Parts: sequence; C-alpha cells; structure tokens
Amino acid sequence: MGLKKKIVSKLAKIADNDWIPNEEHLTELVHLLNDAKDDTETQEKIRNVDLKVLTSLLTAYRATCCDLDIGIYQVLQTLEKFGTDFSDLQPLVFGDEARKNYDNLRKMGLDLHVRITPDDAIKTYFDAPTLWNTVKYHIRPVTEDNAEKIYDVRFVLRFFNSILYPASPLTSKLFVEHNCLALLFSATSSSDSSVRALAFACLQKFVNHLQELNTEIFAEKALILYLIRIFKHGFDTSVPRVSSMITHFFARVSKLILNPSHDVYPQIMAFLCMKPIFDIQNVPEFYKLLFSSSPEHYTEEREWVLSLISEAMLEPMDYQVLQNRAGIKLLLSSFASVWLDRKSRSLILRTLQNAVQMPSVAHDLFTREGLHMWITSVIHSGRFNRWEKNYLSQVFCSLLENERKYQRGEKGKEQACKAATAASRICSKKILSILEGISKDPQFPGEQEKALASINRIEKAIGNKWKRKKKFNAEE
Repeated sequence: MGLKKKIVSKLAKIADNDWIPNEEHLTELVHLLNDAKDDTETQEKIRNVDLKVLTSLLTAYRATCCDLDIGIYQVLQTLEKFGTDFSDLQPLVFGDEARKNYDNLRKMGLDLHVRITPDDAIKTYFDAPTLWNTVKYHIRPVTEDNAEKIYDVRFVLRFFNSILYPASPLTSKLFVEHNCLALLFSATSSSDSSVRALAFACLQKFVNHLQELNTEIFAEKALILYLIRIFKHGFDTSVPRVSSMITHFFARVSKLILNPSHDVYPQIMAFLCMKPIFDIQNVPEFYKLLFSSSPEHYTEEREWVLSLISEAMLEPMDYQVLQNRAGIKLLLSSFASVWLDRKSRSLILRTLQNAVQMPSVAHDLFTREGLHMWITSVIHSGRFNRWEKNYLSQVFCSLLENERKYQRGEKGKEQACKAATAASRICSKKILSILEGISKDPQFPGEQEKALASINRIEKAIGNKWKRKKKFNAEE
C-alpha cells in the first residue's frame, strides 16, 4: 500500500463513529504525515480532509501535555501545514463539551450555525486553575504526574490568537481574570522561539483590543494596559527570551491588579507607578518586599516575593537574575534569623531545592556560595524541626550528586576535585549524624523514611568516584 493510501486509510478510521483515540495509531499517522512532507500529490489529496476527521480529533483533544493530546496536536498541526483550512471550525474548541457544537455545524452548515463567542469559549473550555498551573510549570520538563495538569501552550496561544481579532466581542476583564493574560506573560520565557513570538503577538493584539472603542468599562483597564506596555518596552529585541523571575512577576501582578484589597497591592502599585522603565535583570522589589517595613503586612509581602522566587527558579538564567541582587546570600543569611517564620523558611528551602536541580547552578552554589558548609552549620541548630532538617538534607544530597557529576565531567579539574571531595566528606559526616538521630526516632515514621533515603543518597555519592573520567583526559 502506498503512502497516500495509508494516510487516507488512517484518517478514514478517525472519521468512524466508534473511533477510540489511540496513542499508537496517532504516532503512526504522525510518522506517515512527516514522510509526506515532500510529496505534493499526497498533500493535495489529504488537504481537503473530511470535516468529520477534524471534529473527531478536536473532540478527543484536551489540550494537555499528555502523549495522546500531543499526538493529536501534531496531526492537526501537520494538516494545517499541508493547507487544511480550519477557519470554518473557529474558534477551535475541544473536548467532549465541543461535540454538540461540531454536530450542529455539520447539521446546519456555516450559514445557520452560531459560532461560540470568545467569552463562552474561555469559560467553558479552559479551566482557570489549570491555566495558572500552566503559567507556573510549562517551562519545566513534562512528567507523567503533571502532563494532564497543564495545557499545551502551543495550542492555547494559537487559540488566544484566533479570538483576539479586531472588534472581537471578547471581554477583557474575563481574559485577565481567567489567567489568560498571565499565560501570555509566562510564555515569553519559553525556549521555543515560535511560542515566544506568538506570545508577544497576542500581547500586542490584547493591547489593541483594550484600546478599541467599545462599551466595556472597568476600573483596572488603564492599569492593565500600562502593565503590558511596561513589560514590552523593557526589551531591546523583538522576541527576547525573558527570565521566569520577570514573567512570573508580571503574571502575578496581572491577577493582583483586579484585587485591590490584597495586602501586597499598595506596594506593587507604588512600584509600577514610580518606575516607567523596567529593569529585566533584577527581581522586582526584591529588597523592599523581603525586608518589608510595613507594620501590618510585612509577613504577607515577604511571603509574596519568596513564593515568586521559589516558583520562578526554573533555569540558570533565573538563578542569574536572582544573583544580580545577591539573592542567594540574602536568603541564606535570613534563613536562621528570628524574624523569619516557618512558612518563609520553607519557601527558601524550595528555592534552594529548585536551584540545586540544575547542574551548573549547583556547582556555582557549591564553589562560590559554600552551600554545603552552610547546610552543615545550620542543620545542627535546635530551632529547626525534623521536616526542615530533612529538607536541608535533601538539598545537600542533590547538591552533592550534581557536584560529583560536574567533577566527573569535561570541566572537572584535579585540584578542584580533591578540594570538593574533601569538603563533601567532612560535611557529610556531620549531616549523617543528624540524619541517624532522625532515622532512629519511630515517633515520626514519615520523617524517618526521608532520613533513611537521604543517608543512602549521601553514602552513595561519597562512595562513588569523583575524579574526572578518563575519556575526557584523553581528549586533551
């Protein structure tokens, strides 16, 4: 069977009423479509694919990052590249909720069918909490645990782009309330240049939409417009890759603008109004919020900025933005202070844990910040509970493992390796003594298990080789 017949056959199966979405079937179809990228005859044949095929794919689609949804997205994307016209289906609503809409379209035709409005599309087909999860986690690698909890930003941005047309009836306030604007800000941190370009294009379209003459009036409209302009005017290039520290700040502020009663609102609004030019190389208002002088809301302001940092510590560039303000030194020096409460300490620990997951950052923390020595010194304090000591140990384990990988790698140096090995062994002994005490306490079985796991990780890291691999020596 030729390539064209194979593709047509598989597309015909999708059009069947009893078709059940299958990852294997979709993967095969994607491979076949990719093989046809230079076959104009095959492309011409499948370009005018049956409407039932497209609607079946869309009703099976959930716009998440699971394997099944990615397969459907790839099929739809390839068909679009081949020239398939999706304009009759706009807006491209998806899932079981969209089945009735597409059934009506097939029965009544384009002339009589009533398209779903942008507002109804957002409210019905996009979940606001899931959009916020996507804002926070779409930069991170997709895992089985979070694949179905975040949307595929490639599809979502294309959807937003399709509803932000001139004179669109979209309600701007709903777009902000539903975390759509927050996602546009966050998407500018993507490593995919096409995603960033689409995010910036959508931001500009939303600016145009806000400026249109319409009947929608709400108090925060001017502030939202001002926020987007500050963001866009802070860059020299057209489609820069922005640190998550910056984009998460703007995403959070876009939600904050609609909530004037929030404790942090006065401080953030004062910052925005005082500084028309935004510094994209530093965490906004880091010092003022961390060392808040507010007599009433100092705790809330401190936790707000610490939450921002802990969630936005995703890549080395985010670490560098924090370090431009000596951020790690401040967090480490503040950790054991009496003015810091338990929640703030947990946010600092989460920041450190996210940081040491990145090999290059872990090496910098080991060599320049002496994080291993800091952990060794504070873990003996009686002020911290078992949970915090276990968390510190987990940070130490990740730090140790990544430093060992660095020393074993191409950049490892003999003298540096000796120093790192000696320091790691000395610190490990002291930390193991704390963990052994926790592991022998049956009163808290959960913490006991964590301590035992950390002991195994430390012993394994110390027991393995740290010297640079021979293959890298041979290359020199």
